[in-house]
Amino acid sequence: MFLAGALWELIIKYFWRHLPVYVALMLLFMTGLGFGALATQKLSPVQKEDLSSYISAVYASLAENNQEREDRAQVFYQSLKDNVIKTAGLLFLLGLTVIGAPLILAVVFVRGFVLGFTVGFLVQDAMVKGLVLSTTCVLPHNILMVPALLLGAGGALSFAGSAFRTLVGRSRESVQGQLATTTLLALCSGLLFLVAALVETYITPILVQLGRGFLT
Repeated sequence: MFLAGALWELIIKYFWRHLPVYVALMLLFMTGLGFGALATQKLSPVQKEDLSSYISAVYASLAENNQEREDRAQVFYQSLKDNVIKTAGLLFLLGLTVIGAPLILAVVFVRGFVLGFTVGFLVQDAMVKGLVLSTTCVLPHNILMVPALLLGAGGALSFAGSAFRTLVGRSRESVQGQLATTTLLALCSGLLFLVAALVETYITPILVQLGRGFLT
């Protein structure tokens, strides 16, 4: 009980200490969301039609009751590769390099842009149906993916900043301690991405079916 309380106190102190970093990342992500939503206004009619056809096909595939286990496993492993390895792993490595810190900001912005574009297009293209589709198909796993992204990005940026200050002699903070913290945050980020992949693979199709029933 004492250890749990002490650990929780350390977590609170860490996030309070690095609050400006996480606030900046949240603002950057929200900026990406806004730009992504605005970008849907620039699509040509042909591009909108192509995207509508693609989204309809994906929606129909997700709503299938008899989706093969092999297909679901492929979706799960693809999500793992894209999020755990390519996102959480990339953020961690960029933080370790220190000079790759600006790319961490780019990753956060791009992920926000993609999410904003997706939701914006769905709502603009199909109104109520698009809103239902966004809620059932996009929102569930992104509730976990967004915190996972910000957690990993914040840890990587904090390490890069601490390491840089130590290298230039402006801080005597232990780089080893910060590395341990960043590694733990990267693992937590990867775990959240893993749970999000499970939700996307096994829960989202059920929610899509419920949403389809609501619209019919």
